Amino acid sequence: MRTAHEDRTGLAGVEARWPRDTWYPLLESRRVAGGPVGVTRLGQRLVLWRGGDGQVVAQPARCPHRGADLARGRIVEGTLECPYHGFRFSTRGACVRVPCEGQRRPIRQGLELPVPPVREEHGLLWLWWGEPRAELPPVPWFSELPADWRAGSTRTLDWRVPFVQAMESTLDIHHLPFAHRRVAWWAGELLEPYEARLEGPLIRTRGVLRKDDGKPYSGSGGWALELSVLFPHLMLGRFGEHTRVVAAVCPVDERNTWLVFRYHVDTPGVGRLLAWATASLEVAMVQPEDHALLLGSRPRTPTLENHKLVRADAGIALWHKLYRQCTRAP
Repeated sequence: MRTAHEDRTGLAGVEARWPRDTWYPLLESRRVAGGPVGVTRLGQRLVLWRGGDGQVVAQPARCPHRGADLARGRIVEGTLECPYHGFRFSTRGACVRVPCEGQRRPIRQGLELPVPPVREEHGLLWLWWGEPRAELPPVPWFSELPADWRAGSTRTLDWRVPFVQAMESTLDIHHLPFAHRRVAWWAGELLEPYEARLEGPLIRTRGVLRKDDGKPYSGSGGWALELSVLFPHLMLGRFGEHTRVVAAVCPVDERNTWLVFRYHVDTPGVGRLLAWATASLEVAMVQPEDHALLLGSRPRTPTLENHKLVRADAGIALWHKLYRQCTRAP
């Protein structure tokens, strides 16, 4: 385990083995509307709020004065006011008011709040987790998704599962006929053909679940699926010709993970309704089954040495390969 550190984004905490130099999803944009909102992401307690210009700011939720939770404060004249003693902080992190000291006394040093980069795209808020750069890369996304994110149906989940386990599940095709037999009772157990390949930071997997008749694949029949991950944490799934799902994953801490996923169904007229129904089914039946199985799996943060992977797990093996490279995991 690495030691406590002061991250160059200004966020202090324990450095876990999470890939760095990327944008992590924090929350749906619509959740930050009126007052400040508190979340825990990447081992940090953060406060999210909008300044006078409407732009979202992320700052450590701990007031540098005496540790109060700034998420319990309020927005006053475009500043964030601490609920304990009324200290106010600007969108740039400067402490601009200390009521007990009055206007004539200068504000002491050390009351500043770090302000890591945040972007608002695709209906989500994203936090830059890594080294500062003169020009930050774009927020990761899949270009084949509809430009209007409102055409899909979005859900969020809090999983009591570590980040690595959550990401392994995003590349697992052949669990479907067993873990989800209530909704995929008709799916075959044989995953063939199946391929997994690496294209830079993109892991692409595709295969067909079909009945095992002992014969080579004829080119038709079965259930065609594609699961791709833009390393480290953005997944795109295709189920048949019309249904797509995108999921973004963010560690909460070393034991918990936050997920946001969005369904798109390319059917004229009723696509949005079908996306809503599919996402609702996912939350009600599919995700609880995945969550329960992952909770019972050991170890909680696996490495390749803990697994005995087979051909159908090639996508998971590729993710671990990239994970090792960027985190120097054993």
